[in-house]
Amino acid sequence: MTGIILAGGSNRRFPIPKSLIKVSGQRIIERTIGIFQGLFRDTLISTNTPDILFYLRRRMIGDIYPSTGPLTGIFSTLLNISTEHAFVVACDMPFIRQELIEYIIGVQTKASVVVCRWGGIIHPLFGIYSRGIINEIEQVIRQGNISLLEFIENIDTHIVEEGEIKNIDPKGESFVNINTPDDFNKYIGGRICLD
Repeated sequence: MTGIILAGGSNRRFPIPKSLIKVSGQRIIERTIGIFQGLFRDTLISTNTPDILFYLRRRMIGDIYPSTGPLTGIFSTLLNISTEHAFVVACDMPFIRQELIEYIIGVQTKASVVVCRWGGIIHPLFGIYSRGIINEIEQVIRQGNISLLEFIENIDTHIVEEGEIKNIDPKGESFVNINTPDDFNKYIGGRICLD
């Protein structure tokens, strides 16, 4: 399995690149790479702004189609991995737990996608995607149907339910993502800065 970090978003609602937000002195993307290093042989970053992430010394993949959201990033990176599966997370998730990733990897299923449901919400940017769905993803992108949630609802997907997750991540912190300054204040606090 390959680790994929999606860092290709437009970042319109946050004053700095979200992947570079610091939490307890460490950038979110650096923490995620550290977790992935203990789990996967290879980590790819999906990004359309590689200049700000060159310092990470990781392979970066840009969107093959004009950027239309995370589905395009998943598609582009799946085309560029050598493993049959990838574990995908967003770059703005500061509290992901390695133990939960390990649990999801261990789920016995032949489904093409494995994602979680927490608080009644499916979280498509924390889970496993198979290379076997590349053609289906490309088809919906070409048709202009770019909703990732809609896509996984119409494909062979296994949902890891909240009851299973609570044993590992009781507050569901792995699913927190920082989209806006209000999110930053709620979950992190302090000054937003790059240094």
